[in-house]
Amino acid sequence: MAKIIPEKEISSLAKSLAKTSTVYAPISKNGEILFDEISDSSNLALTYTQTPLPPKMYFLPANEDLFKVTDDVVKEAVSPSPFVVFGLNLKDLSAINYLDKIMKKEPEDSFYLQRRNAATLIAITESTVGSHNGSDLTLEKRNGSYLAHSFTEKGNKLLELTLFKEGFAEKKIEEPKPNHFDELLLDSNLLAQAVEWSRENSPGTWEALGKICLSCGICTYVCPLCFCTSTEDKTSLDGSVCTRCRKWDACTLPRFAQIAGGHNFRPTQKERYYNWFYHKFVRGYKEFGQVQCVACGRCQKYCPAGIDIEKILTKLVDDYKNAHTKKP
Repeated sequence: MAKIIPEKEISSLAKSLAKTSTVYAPISKNGEILFDEISDSSNLALTYTQTPLPPKMYFLPANEDLFKVTDDVVKEAVSPSPFVVFGLNLKDLSAINYLDKIMKKEPEDSFYLQRRNAATLIAITESTVGSHNGSDLTLEKRNGSYLAHSFTEKGNKLLELTLFKEGFAEKKIEEPKPNHFDELLLDSNLLAQAVEWSRENSPGTWEALGKICLSCGICTYVCPLCFCTSTEDKTSLDGSVCTRCRKWDACTLPRFAQIAGGHNFRPTQKERYYNWFYHKFVRGYKEFGQVQCVACGRCQKYCPAGIDIEKILTKLVDDYKNAHTKKP
């Protein structure tokens, strides 16, 4: 028989896990919903749509020390302790699964993978759960309870908790309906063709966007699938310790493609903004068979210039289709 947990016990589950592990979950804080470490479960926000920063920050931190050199001795970063990311929605979970593929591609990113292996992922959804979705445990909302779907040994271990009971729960929750952005992403091949075509055939689009974009990099920082970083070395004041650091970077920033000597491969903002689209919707598709976007909407919500990626993609696809429609 399946394992279920009453809806009223979800907060108890999060609180129980927090007693033995570090638990990160979406919470309501200062009028915003964001991922943060929890000590109790009083302010959980498990029906979140967006958070300012995606949970990728627990696997690819905004700033991290990779290793230190002290008196010619290299000391690597301490291995991460086990932790739990609780209450993921399916879009953020999908993004983590995609990041796993990216980071496992040779050369593997061992720093990311160490954190990923230390993590337990618990997702919550109103959608019907089918095959393995990349979580350790997914809780499917039913009528007054959640049906537990375990996909790993970590998930099986969680089901041993007394909060989970054997039982049956009828599904009366209406299935969430995909929005236009979700439907747009279903045809990765069409999006890739339209974006690549637009470079030569719709230059006005990128000219206009280049004038609007502020080069702030926020769209990259809030994206659950952007993973560009830069590295730098920091030396202590007395010169005894040198630390290799890695931090988030963005291909939309003016100096991202600048090399020694001052040459910049993408000197204009329209080139940088197009490159961001190309990476996500063309290169991502060619490398992994899927565009690097999950339609979470963060880039649209937090862009200070009000750029709407969904509207841009819709226009590019429409223009591409019109240009390739055979006229009688």
